[in-house]
Amino acid sequence: MYKSIDKFQAMVSEMKKNLTGDYQARPDNIYLEGDPANREIIGSLLDTLMKAGSGISGVENLKYLYKQAKAGKSCLLLIEHYSNFDYPALFRLIEKHPDLGPDIANCLIPIQGMKLSEGSELTATFSNSYTTIVIYPSRTIDKETNPEKLEEIKQISNPINHAAMRELTRRKYSGNIIIVFPAGTRYRPWQPDSKKGVREIYTYLKVFDFVEFISINGNLLVPCQENDMEKDTLREDVMYFTVSKAVEGKEFRQSKFDETPEGEDPKQYVVDQVMAELEKQHNLAEVKRKKLL
Repeated sequence: MYKSIDKFQAMVSEMKKNLTGDYQARPDNIYLEGDPANREIIGSLLDTLMKAGSGISGVENLKYLYKQAKAGKSCLLLIEHYSNFDYPALFRLIEKHPDLGPDIANCLIPIQGMKLSEGSELTATFSNSYTTIVIYPSRTIDKETNPEKLEEIKQISNPINHAAMRELTRRKYSGNIIIVFPAGTRYRPWQPDSKKGVREIYTYLKVFDFVEFISINGNLLVPCQENDMEKDTLREDVMYFTVSKAVEGKEFRQSKFDETPEGEDPKQYVVDQVMAELEKQHNLAEVKRKKLL
């Protein structure tokens, strides 16, 4: 746990002063520029939480993807998700890595659910410090069973998500690497379906030239079982990110589609194979990480 609550609160107070933009999710406001000063503040906090041995495996693969993005190819990172500090930790390690650096870190654009950008003041302060494209998450839509309420949600969500996809298309051909968390939420052990990939990942695979998978081992901000993100627990840990070699999105999608067992939904099966790739990579990396603990 972070050693000084007072110091943490002072840090959050300073960050709030830096955020002066409009962060309400609307069709005309789904691309949100982060604040560089706040990213450095968060980075300094992460430096105190990430233990010796933290780092990135597969640096050459990330460099390759960056090169492809700068050559005009559409590039996607599909990443495991365990905490709201996953992306900030990855960003920090990339910007400080001698073979990667700030140019690669700053070309990353995660797709972020509007709950983070508009949620509690604390979570919004952290999430809005990074440049993101905001969507109305499908998990939220799918949970609604009342037809009338569902229609109301769609009246709001559809324009936001259509605008987000237009922005994504523009950014993915402008030298940026798009980041998507295929589970659409943080994994919580007491809620097993939180690790199931969302179906729209099938479409992402279809529209990106190159895709790489990043597994995450370690956790700096453990989710609260009460599902209150403000009560998530800071802790020190070895953070170990593993970046796979690039695959062609359409080729990966088609190969998994073709091997779908009879009777299964092919699109969900493809997404399940994405999660299986991440799980396999995660398990192999954990063996290495445990030696660093």
